[in-house]
Amino acid sequence: MLTRVIAGFRKEVPARTLESIQRAGVGVYRALDDAEAVRRELAGQGVSAWRMPSAAAAQQLYAWNAYVLQTLGDKMIDADYRGDSRTAGYLPKVTAEQVWAFFGQVERWLSLSRQAAANPGYRVEEPRYLPADLPGWVEIEPCPAAHLEAMIAACASVREHAEVALGTFEITASQDGRHAEIARLRQLAAEAATSSDYAMQAFDRAADRRLHEVVEERLRRALEIYYHLGQLIAMPVLLKTYGRGHGAGPMAGRLPLPGSGDFDPWCLTERDAVRRWQRDPQARRAINDLWRGDPDPAATLAIQEQLNAALRRDDIRRTGAMYYAPPWAPIYRAQRPVVIGRRWLQPGQDFTFEVSAEPLRYNRPFIRQIVTGPFHQARR
Repeated sequence: MLTRVIAGFRKEVPARTLESIQRAGVGVYRALDDAEAVRRELAGQGVSAWRMPSAAAAQQLYAWNAYVLQTLGDKMIDADYRGDSRTAGYLPKVTAEQVWAFFGQVERWLSLSRQAAANPGYRVEEPRYLPADLPGWVEIEPCPAAHLEAMIAACASVREHAEVALGTFEITASQDGRHAEIARLRQLAAEAATSSDYAMQAFDRAADRRLHEVVEERLRRALEIYYHLGQLIAMPVLLKTYGRGHGAGPMAGRLPLPGSGDFDPWCLTERDAVRRWQRDPQARRAINDLWRGDPDPAATLAIQEQLNAALRRDDIRRTGAMYYAPPWAPIYRAQRPVVIGRRWLQPGQDFTFEVSAEPLRYNRPFIRQIVTGPFHQARR
């Protein structure tokens, strides 16, 4: 009763469902052990990652993704419970949303890893979307210290596995004369390690918000790089396109801000309707007014970047319909559990990204939010 009272006072949410999903995902650790055993066995035979069977490479890549996501979710829960045992079994809403974002993709990657292990002729589907990106980060201001502690613990665990895998990779890769590729992966590992070390040394639970923001940014970057690094080690052919296009690294998919030469004011609009609206003078004025009135265009574009990344991962899809008001955003449908703009979306749920400067005319806040369906046909 005391736990429920304290959790209710703090507006925390029950974590029973998340704990069940956490238990269901423990198989990822066995899957990672199996994948690493395959890597060591092939390395012992002198088989480099370039000559590795496609199924073995896929097994390692998928197992790595499942492991990183499960580890992040596990550490988030553990850190919160450890930080205050009085509310064990409950989580802050933002923490629960972030854990859902991680756990929501684990089953998919675990299933693919097992499929690749079971089928010697397995081929990677949609390799152009690899290396995959981490799910979107739930924005938290200020970031709870328990969040940072969880990210530090997860980063240490992921880093250890990544460095071991890189060491095994280097042995056979050097024998194949892949020195440039080895150097590129070492560079990524060094960048991630630097961000991780900086964050861990700077972290102080009692520090102010500004320091926590710095630590959070470094940890996010380290985790994103390690997530990619494990995939690149498993399938180094991806290095050919890494740094441009889909799966291009932590900075991939960033949308240019208003005022820059590459900025696209129609980047929020349903793509099949852009030309139609561009021919309409009223629509052009509406789009210009939208961006002039946006007090924080970076925040708006950050949510659109989450949507773009979720589309690449096939976590969401466009339905072909669009919202009735400027910027005429697509109506999306969630394919898998996903968090967009701090909204947790379930498979089959329709939603859109509503952005509007109209309320500013009435001294009301700018609208920037995820709106869920059901949606109905508009008359105009």
